[in-house]
Amino acid sequence: MDTIFEKISGNDDIFKNPEYVSDSIIFNAIESVRDDDAYNIYSDHKYVIISTPKNGCRVWIWTSTSIKNDTSRLVNICRFLRDCNIPKVEIYVKQDVAGNLSDLYAITSLELDYVVKDEFSLAVFTYSGEKKTDTVSDGIVTIDRNNPAHVEMVTEFYRQCREEFRWNEKFDRKVSEYLAMEMYAYVRDGKALATAAIGSHTNDYIRIKSIAVLKPERRKGIGYQMCSYLVNEILENGKTPMLYAHVGNVAAMALWNKVGFRQRDKLSLLKIEDSN
Repeated sequence: MDTIFEKISGNDDIFKNPEYVSDSIIFNAIESVRDDDAYNIYSDHKYVIISTPKNGCRVWIWTSTSIKNDTSRLVNICRFLRDCNIPKVEIYVKQDVAGNLSDLYAITSLELDYVVKDEFSLAVFTYSGEKKTDTVSDGIVTIDRNNPAHVEMVTEFYRQCREEFRWNEKFDRKVSEYLAMEMYAYVRDGKALATAAIGSHTNDYIRIKSIAVLKPERRKGIGYQMCSYLVNEILENGKTPMLYAHVGNVAAMALWNKVGFRQRDKLSLLKIEDSN
């Protein structure tokens, strides 16, 4: 194998590379797993692979321009993942080279018995404005995961969204994941009409993981209020709000722009699985 991947620390010198440091997407990804023993980080000093036993593997190809003329390195990445017996792989590639991935499709489907299960684009948004002055906190509750009433309220909210979110087979796990985060809910008459979750923290960024509103309550300004509230909370911590958005989610993209987020970058995400 031409490319040798070695297990590295989250504090490896590779992460001091100026290209890495200036890339908020990759910076956020690595910072969120740097001190988490549940993750393994590998590198060939050009690519970074983040894997976790529960969720498969995420491959962050951050020296993206190399892909255009170096297909052999992609072959070796796929071989490494195959030899590690990782059943589900997510490959994140910068949008400017996503159109050059035909070789990866061929490699994964023919040589390695992997198939591309899904492909879509993620937009990366950051907020650089001042605190929002047109937001209110009335009705917004900080969720206490040790409060049974709060847990039941959040669970019932997601129960109403499970079909839309395609959570039927993983409902309990997804609810537990979100309850482990810093969560907020827009509550009226004891019922959550909307929820929001804050994800990973880094030295500079705090990621808004999710904002969801029940279908009957949409287009009433609740999503805007929730998002604005989180922006203010994050700014008060001296950090920059950021988030990822599925480009195909037109309503969400419109909301982020309305609040004042601006698109910084775009990623292509490939989800591949063993065809067997």
